[in-house]
Amino acid sequence: MKKKHNRNFLQSLTKDFIKGFSRIYWFVYTYIKYHYYTKKFILSKKIISDFGISILIPTKNRSKKFENMLKSLVDNKSNFFKVEVLVLFDEDENELDLYKTVINKYISSVEIFYFNKNFEKNSERINFLATKSKYDIILLINDDLNFCLKNWNKIICHEFSKINMDKPFSLWLRTDDVKYKYFHSNFPVINRAWHNVLNYHSPSKYFNHWWSDNWICDLGKKSGKFLITNQVFFTHFNKFQKNQLDSLYVENERKRDGEKDYQNWIKLDNVRKEDAKKLL
Repeated sequence: MKKKHNRNFLQSLTKDFIKGFSRIYWFVYTYIKYHYYTKKFILSKKIISDFGISILIPTKNRSKKFENMLKSLVDNKSNFFKVEVLVLFDEDENELDLYKTVINKYISSVEIFYFNKNFEKNSERINFLATKSKYDIILLINDDLNFCLKNWNKIICHEFSKINMDKPFSLWLRTDDVKYKYFHSNFPVINRAWHNVLNYHSPSKYFNHWWSDNWICDLGKKSGKFLITNQVFFTHFNKFQKNQLDSLYVENERKRDGEKDYQNWIKLDNVRKEDAKKLL
């Protein structure tokens, strides 16, 4: 059994104070910031601009979940705001015919493009799809999401209409499984200017598996280039729910080296600081 670290009363009190202060600070900061940008947008009498949204989805052997996600995406989107869906399969995808059937079913309702290409890391897949995207808003999602917010694409365009799209910015979309929304978003959105300045979406050369959301959120906090939405956009079925466990989760867990990735995360703080400066 791992030995529990013993702290004295003063150390425990100090830790709890720092944690509490951090929560209060980020809650107040993000609340005021969101309402400032919102009030400024209202007073300026601007209209909601249709920037178009490019959705990136790497997926593998989960055509049924992909179909459920795509149906919720189509059923709840506004038809007056542009959306494209970019899907990436491995070259040896087992369910390719099933995926194609799903795509053909919905392609009249939303632009869908798919690619077959092998990559070692998920972040490499994401960066590839980002280079193929054409719209000014770039959203990475999973194939196991449910779009639960009506007119979700109009609302995202509304939020980005509050800022200068010629400069880098990110928007943190809320899900139902993040307790402290002011610390993290599982699905942060970036604009085209963000991608152009950094020349990447995800930090593929540093991590074995994912970390895209953590990276974007930290750059947003370091640069101040972010807003947090008030509404919940997705319900997210994840590996911690037993009925959602499947072969892809198992495969990804085998690839994951959590301890190595975490140590990289700590070591790369200066890299994130430098990238955050580029966003200013």
